[in-house]
Amino acid sequence: MNSPVFILINAAINFALMVLFVRFMFEFAQVDAKSPYMQATRRMTRVVDVFSGILPNVGTERHISTAAVVLMLILYWINISANAFLLGESISAVKLFFAGTLQAIIKFLAMLRYIIIGSVVASWVVMLMNVSHPAVHLIMQLSEPIIAPFRRIIPNLGMLDLSPIAAIFALLLMQEFITIIGANIWAGM
Repeated sequence: MNSPVFILINAAINFALMVLFVRFMFEFAQVDAKSPYMQATRRMTRVVDVFSGILPNVGTERHISTAAVVLMLILYWINISANAFLLGESISAVKLFFAGTLQAIIKFLAMLRYIIIGSVVASWVVMLMNVSHPAVHLIMQLSEPIIAPFRRIIPNLGMLDLSPIAAIFALLLMQEFITIIGANIWAGM
């Protein structure tokens, strides 16, 4: 559908989802709170701070923002129900919950892949052009918690780091597995 209302609603929700994802990743990668990027993201996502009182951060170092994850899920559910409403379709609560959650997981895994790809490109820029910018280091810092587990498994080959490739491959496998399982469950609904 190409109506202006449909496009505006989807654009607004997708922007909010992106900002929430960036906030989640900043906290997950433990980006310095004094960083201008972190401060700007915190200002745009103050709602996460409100929900953090109800949904505290989890993890060994408490750097996984449960509030940001729940808010992203809620936005996916709102997006699906708004689209169904604008298209004149009805959707049951179970299908809404399932479709929104599945869509959130798949897009989350895709965004993690994009961060890794951005990190690889940023490292090439730093290496080949011998330039350094805080945004480049930020991208590399965001990818580190995703790539670090693979660095422990993949042997060090000197200048060649295969851990980003392994991480991307693992994320693609997870996304494909979840898509197949989700399609099979959806067909049974």
